[in-house]
Amino acid sequence: MSIENKAVNTLRVMSVEVINNANSGHSGIALGAAAIMYAMYKSMRVDNKNPNWFNRDRFVFSAGHGSALMYSAMHMFGFPIPRDELKTFRQMGARLHGHPEVLPELGIDASTGPLGQGVAMAVGLALAEQKLGKTYNRDKHEIIDHYTYCIAGDGCIMEGVAIEACSLAGKWKLNKLIMLYDANDVTLDGPLCDSDSEDVAMRFTANGWNVIVCKNANEPTSIEQAIQMAKQSVDKPTLIICKTNIGYGASAEGTHKAHGQVLSKDEIVELRQKWALVSENFDVDADVEEHFVELAKEKTGHHDKWMKDFGNYKKKFKREGLELEQFFSGVKGKFNIVADDKRIAMRDAGQVMLKQAAGTSPRVWGGSADVASTTKAFVGNDISFGIREHGMAAICNGLALHGFMSYCSTFLSFSDYLRPSLRLSALMGVPVHYMFTHDGFGNPPDGPTHQANEHIASLRLVPSLHVFRPCNAYEVAATYKYIYENEIPAVTILSRGGEFKHEINIKNVDIEKGAYVIYQSKNAPKVTMLATGAEVGLAMDSVKMLEDQGIDVRVVSMPCESLFAKQEKEYKDSVIALNVPVVAVEMGRGDMWYKYVGRDGAILSFNEFGHSATEGDMKKHTGFTVENLVNIVSSVVKK
Repeated sequence: MSIENKAVNTLRVMSVEVINNANSGHSGIALGAAAIMYAMYKSMRVDNKNPNWFNRDRFVFSAGHGSALMYSAMHMFGFPIPRDELKTFRQMGARLHGHPEVLPELGIDASTGPLGQGVAMAVGLALAEQKLGKTYNRDKHEIIDHYTYCIAGDGCIMEGVAIEACSLAGKWKLNKLIMLYDANDVTLDGPLCDSDSEDVAMRFTANGWNVIVCKNANEPTSIEQAIQMAKQSVDKPTLIICKTNIGYGASAEGTHKAHGQVLSKDEIVELRQKWALVSENFDVDADVEEHFVELAKEKTGHHDKWMKDFGNYKKKFKREGLELEQFFSGVKGKFNIVADDKRIAMRDAGQVMLKQAAGTSPRVWGGSADVASTTKAFVGNDISFGIREHGMAAICNGLALHGFMSYCSTFLSFSDYLRPSLRLSALMGVPVHYMFTHDGFGNPPDGPTHQANEHIASLRLVPSLHVFRPCNAYEVAATYKYIYENEIPAVTILSRGGEFKHEINIKNVDIEKGAYVIYQSKNAPKVTMLATGAEVGLAMDSVKMLEDQGIDVRVVSMPCESLFAKQEKEYKDSVIALNVPVVAVEMGRGDMWYKYVGRDGAILSFNEFGHSATEGDMKKHTGFTVENLVNIVSSVVKK
C-alpha cells in the first residue's frame, strides 16, 4: 500500500473515531470521500499558520454533513485544530460543529449543511476572485490568483439553488472554480436511481463547464491529476465527477444505511486491521504522521510571501493597493450617504443611496433578479443574475465571505424564493444587503401573488437580521449608512410609491435607536400612532382630522423594530408615551405589534391575501384610509 493510500485510510479511521466519540455524525461520506479531501488539500495553496490570508485558495464543503472528515484532514495538514479538539466534535461550546460554521481564522471559509448552498457560495467566492483579479491585477503583478474548491454530493447537485448558481458559473467563465462531485449514487432514503435519472455530466457540459470523470475515486493520485487538469482551463469552471462508495470499508458500504451510521469501536478496529494501521484510537502510524508533517510544511509561508508581494504592489499602484486593502484589513469605513429635499418614492430613494454607497467603497457590489428596472437597485456595474432569486442570494453570500458588501434585490413577495440563503447570511453574520420593494399592495392590479402581507413579519423572525422599513428619503439615507458602516446582514423594504409629503425636519435621523418621535401635538398626547414605511405617511395624513376632534397625538416612526427592542427602557418609554393607548399601523401581518399596543390599543394591518384591484379600492377594502384610521384611533382614546 502506498503512503498516499495509507494516509487516506488514516483520515477515514480518524473521522469515524471522531464520530464514534460524539456518538453522532455521518460516517458514510467520511469513509467514501476521504481520498477526495486528501487530494484537494494536498493541491490547495493555503497557509496553515495563517489560515485567513487573503489570496488563499478557498474551500466550501457543500456536503457539510461530512464535517468530521474535514476537521480530521485540517488537523493532519497542520491547521490549528489540536488532536484533542477532535474529541469535542458536536459538543456544546466547541468550534467543531456538526456542520461547518464559518471560522476563517481556523480555515473554515463558509457555513454549510443545507445541501446546495455551498455550491452556490463557492460560485460567489469564485466570482469575487474573478472580479478582484480583473480590477486589480496588473502586468507582472497578479496579486489575486487563487482557486475556489467545492466538494458536493448527489444531494447538492440536485438542489435548485446549485443548479441556478452553476448555470451562472458557466456563463461567467469562472475557470478558477473546481467542484469535486462525490458521486456515490446513494441518497438518505435509498439509491439515487429512485429519485433521479439525470446525466449530470451532460447538464454541466451544457452549462459551459469542463467535466472530468474520475472512475476510481479511492485512488488519491488520480484525483490529484484531475485537479491539475482542471487548473489548465482558461474559460470554464470544472466539475470532477468522483465515483465513490458511500461507507467505504464498513458493513453498510454502498447502501443508504451508511449515510448517518455511527460505527462501533469493534468495527473501527476491524477497519484498522483491514488497512494495516497498527496505531490505536486517535493515534497515527509513524510513517503516516511523518508524511503529513511534510505535507503540512508545504502549507506554510504563503501568507508572508504574498504580503511581501502586496507591499511591492502597493508601492507601485498606490490607489489600487489602498482599495484592495479594504477587502481584508478588517477596518470598517465611513459612508457619506445623504438625502436632499426631494420627495421621491422609497425605491427611487434606495437607488440614490445605493449609488452613493457604491461610490464610497469598491466593496459594494451586487445585482438583482432581473427586476433592477423596477426595484431601482442598480448602480451601473451590477451583476445580472437573471430570474434566479435563490442562487442570487447564495452567490451574494459567497461574495460577502470574500470581503464584498454585496447586495441583491427582488420584490418583497418573492423573498420566499431566497429565504434559506438569507437565513445563512444572518447565521454567518456576513454583510449582504437585501433590497425588497413593492411592499404591501405593491402594484395592486397585479393581484395577491404579488402582494406581500406575511413577509415583513416572517423576515423579522430571523435572528441577527435587521429589517428596515424607512418612511422617507432621510430614513433611507440613514438606513443605508447604518447598514454599510456596520457591515451587517440586513433587509430594506421599500415602497413602490409612497412619497412622504409632510414638512417635518427629520434630516438627522437617529436610525440606531430603531424608532423615534416624528410628530407631537402641542399638548400631551392622548394616543400614540406607531407606524413603519409608507404607513408613517398615512398616520401623518390623519393628524389634522384627529386634532380637529380634540385628540392630541404622537406619531412614532419605527424603521427597525429589532434595533428599538435593544434600547434601554428609559428610551423606549420616551418614545412610546406611557399611559396612553397605542395604535399600530402597518400594511402587513399585525401579530408583532401586540407587544406594543397591549389590551387598550388597536392594530391596522393587512392579514389576508389581497385582490386584483385599483389602489384606491384596495385601500378601502383593507381599511388603509385616513377616515378608517381616524375612526380606529378615536375608538381607543379615553374621552
